[in-house]
Amino acid sequence: MPILTILQGPDRGRSFQTISGEPTLIGRGSDIVPITDQTVSRRHAEIRLAGDHWELLDLNSANGTLLNGKRVEKPMRLKHGDQIRIGGTLIVWGGDDTVRSLPPGLGSARDLVDLDVGGKQVDTAIINSVPSSDDSVIMASPVTADAVRAWRIMSQLTEAIAAVPDPDALLNRVMDLLYEELPVDRGFVLMHDEESGELEPFVVRVRGDEEPDKITTSKTLVDHVMKLAEGILCTNALTDERFAAKRRGGSIQAFGIQSVICAPIIARDEPLGVIHIDVRVAKHTYSDSELRLVTAIGRMAGLAVEDARLVETRMKNERLAAVGETVAALSHYIKNILQGMRGGADVVEMGLARQQLGMIDQGWTIVERNLDKIFNLTLNMLAYSKAREPRLEMTRLNKVVQDVVNLMQRRADDKSVLLISDLEEPFPPIPIDIDGIHQVVLNLVANAIDAVAKSTGAINVKTHFDANAQQAVITVADNGPGIPKSDIGRILEPFFSTKGQGGTGLGLAVAQKIVQEHNGTIQIQSELGAGTIFTVRLPTRQPGAVASDATLAPTRTS
Repeated sequence: MPILTILQGPDRGRSFQTISGEPTLIGRGSDIVPITDQTVSRRHAEIRLAGDHWELLDLNSANGTLLNGKRVEKPMRLKHGDQIRIGGTLIVWGGDDTVRSLPPGLGSARDLVDLDVGGKQVDTAIINSVPSSDDSVIMASPVTADAVRAWRIMSQLTEAIAAVPDPDALLNRVMDLLYEELPVDRGFVLMHDEESGELEPFVVRVRGDEEPDKITTSKTLVDHVMKLAEGILCTNALTDERFAAKRRGGSIQAFGIQSVICAPIIARDEPLGVIHIDVRVAKHTYSDSELRLVTAIGRMAGLAVEDARLVETRMKNERLAAVGETVAALSHYIKNILQGMRGGADVVEMGLARQQLGMIDQGWTIVERNLDKIFNLTLNMLAYSKAREPRLEMTRLNKVVQDVVNLMQRRADDKSVLLISDLEEPFPPIPIDIDGIHQVVLNLVANAIDAVAKSTGAINVKTHFDANAQQAVITVADNGPGIPKSDIGRILEPFFSTKGQGGTGLGLAVAQKIVQEHNGTIQIQSELGAGTIFTVRLPTRQPGAVASDATLAPTRTS
């Protein structure tokens, strides 16, 4: 049965089905199509069956009824895809056919489209053509309704291009728009496949519930469109000299189709594919304005597909560049770690040979230090490369910070650096990811130890609960050489390091990433010759936090 779908208005998205043979009242007082729009009359319009077709009638409504932009002053015949405007509500008439969207991809689509080589099955005759570069493809028609429809379709296509970056999804949306706005029985999109070098079906649509037959169209026609980059409006080819040598009779007559539009999908004067739609002549014959419209859609879709492909190519190149940058940035650091482990292992081996426990202990200390470096590097690489949602638990921040200070004390002692913790008490529990914030503080303290001078360095780790701002504050201050102003803006970038081959440039970048995942911030204050202060601010209230000793319910799986 015919279906009415609301596209705009308070009832947007709702659909209503007509009753077989019965008049369908549209309005605020209707039981069949009730509209809540206050600009619609209680008895606004009526749809009724008139012989073999449906008609739309305005019931002397206050604001009138429009059909495809024209005021309804007498009963007007409805066609599939017609748009009915009542007040602030826009309704699409679904006719009594359904559109079947066939599965995407080459596998199933290829089996449903056949290009007739040599004109053995299909005869075609060109009625009109329009170059895809013609500036008048949109507004050539003097008819206001056609111009409004063209503007509406191109506006919707512009929105789709902005919202759908995937080329395949965009082509599907193009075909959806054609079926919504034009009478179409069958439609498909052929795109040039780089692997096979041939035109392959990417989108196929048929109207009706029955299993679709294979769609056969003229390869000569498609080649003509691709070669000359112009849209074609065609019917039977028996009188067309251009295709006279190809005539054989075929599926156009069998299917009863006499109206076909085939338009190029083109970008920067390079044809990428074609849009092909057809309809039974008993239902509709395409006009020159519809040819121009479909040709304009093909050109716009081609530019969008090309742009999407360029973006995809650029993203691939950026990923490759990022991989190369990562390898270049880490290779020297990893090499230094391995050399350190090799040197420590040699000292251990020498101590074993000489039976000197002191030498063995010295060598093992070197190995252990480098093992810690490779372990921390692995943690930073995992944390930076993977997007993660922090598991927030109500936790005492001071305990996490003190654990880091205790862990780093030996490293500070090895460098004869003073490491002080000044943790504010009392400090209420706050929502944090324990492992994440542990890594943040660890990276900041490790960075401070590396920055300060041996024997004279001092590092102060403080916490503060800011009740007014509802923030937990962590500061890591050192008396190192400070950071030049030119480097402060880059110090949190990945792989930027002032340590030469002694650093990866990942530690501070990972710290910032984890803090941002907590909806927090990192601030840097630095003065050359005086030192640097890193300040981390974390919100003390966040949704989804659980008690640290709570047990979560098992994840439901389907």
